[in-house]
Amino acid sequence: MSSSTGLDERVAEVVKAAGLVRPGNRFFAAAKAVDQVAAAEVLAVARQWEVMTKAFMFTTISGLGVAARHFASQKAPDREVLAAFQTAYRVIGDDLDNLAEDFSTVAPLGAAGIHYLWWADSIVKPLTEVVGEEAAGDFPKGVAKLLEAMEVMADHRLGAAVQLRVVEAIALDIAVAFRRIYGKVLVDGQKLFAAPDALTWIDAHIKAETSHAKSVSDEETGMTAMVESEADAEEFVLLATDYAAHWAGALDDFADQVSAG
Repeated sequence: MSSSTGLDERVAEVVKAAGLVRPGNRFFAAAKAVDQVAAAEVLAVARQWEVMTKAFMFTTISGLGVAARHFASQKAPDREVLAAFQTAYRVIGDDLDNLAEDFSTVAPLGAAGIHYLWWADSIVKPLTEVVGEEAAGDFPKGVAKLLEAMEVMADHRLGAAVQLRVVEAIALDIAVAFRRIYGKVLVDGQKLFAAPDALTWIDAHIKAETSHAKSVSDEETGMTAMVESEADAEEFVLLATDYAAHWAGALDDFADQVSAG
């Protein structure tokens, strides 16, 4: 019996227990309840998300490097594990180079299409132009702790797989929440992001994240198939439990900032 058998269901329960699913998540509820938003109220969240998406992409790529060095040391890496590695490579590749059609047809060309830069240019910049440059303060505790957790994952052989499995489980709901929030940013009574392509970053993610979530949770080629032993499986659950808790803390910070506005 594969050491990954039933593991994905365990991870799904971890995500649920962390409070990262609707209807119980505070941030998703706050985003749904918002009526109108002032630019100054959500600029901090937009900046934090830029840093979070940057860290997620690069630490996940770094984690794949750790796994790759592990495979290089083996005479014959398991093909099922390598198939899961391919899945991880493709999914995080979208953040860097928009491999999926949902992204490639709408993303800016070149480095501007890297997801955290695309977000910075299309969401953070317009908000900053309205609000003005402000001295960057410290990150809220939950966001800061999540960034630290990502750095830990960057050095772990299973880190990339854990990050992708947890994040893709909640990415669609996060994108929908952002659509609700940034679609209602008002400046002098007018929507800031009123142009048809103003929220393309968010809309593209809403379209793509369903397939991403399905691919990383696949029992045969998803992220839990990266485990090579029962010990790996238990380690995967422990890592996912800690990582999901940090995501819950970061989204609680988002909820507090949105609610305070």
